Amino acid sequence: MEERPDSSPDRKPGISILSILVLSLFFGLIVGAGSDKSHILPVALISAVILYFNRDKIAASDVKKNAPSHAKPAQSHYAWPEPGQFACAVSAEPYQKVIEQLVQENSIRFETATASQSHDFKVELIPDASNPFDTDVVRVEIHNHTIGHFSRQQAHSFRHKLREKELEDQITTCRSVLTKHGETDDKKPGYGVRLDIEALE
Repeated sequence: MEERPDSSPDRKPGISILSILVLSLFFGLIVGAGSDKSHILPVALISAVILYFNRDKIAASDVKKNAPSHAKPAQSHYAWPEPGQFACAVSAEPYQKVIEQLVQENSIRFETATASQSHDFKVELIPDASNPFDTDVVRVEIHNHTIGHFSRQQAHSFRHKLREKELEDQITTCRSVLTKHGETDDKKPGYGVRLDIEALE
């Protein structure tokens, strides 16, 4: 009966004796060329012993390096349609310092200081059930910084839309407008956030 090679998954990988001898001799020659030829044989012998007793580890690391990656590609978040009306205003009053810092970090410059201006951003809408007093909270984030949140009624309506699209508790994205208004000599400007999604009631 013809013998078949053992394909058991428990079999440990290894490197051949010939490979060990070649590598150890190579190491010995390198050391001998750099110092004294009398060191070639002892270095080769020591290298052979070390490689022999570590052959399973060496081969296993090779297998891991060459194994195909089965990691799933990161999925992009659902992006809401863009009606272009920016009809949904969210509460940004508690986050004025954060917004001001983002404005400075991103070198956002508004054309004039008299009229209201705006700057377009992509934001993440993040359902957050960690608040024990209100499990329907939805945060609005830019670059991992919270810049606004939905009111209780808005959050309830938004979560209903998520359930309709089978996106419950998932992060979604949309365009937003960051507005600047009320800047005077003795008063800091105020910032507002409006989202380019249908108004939530």
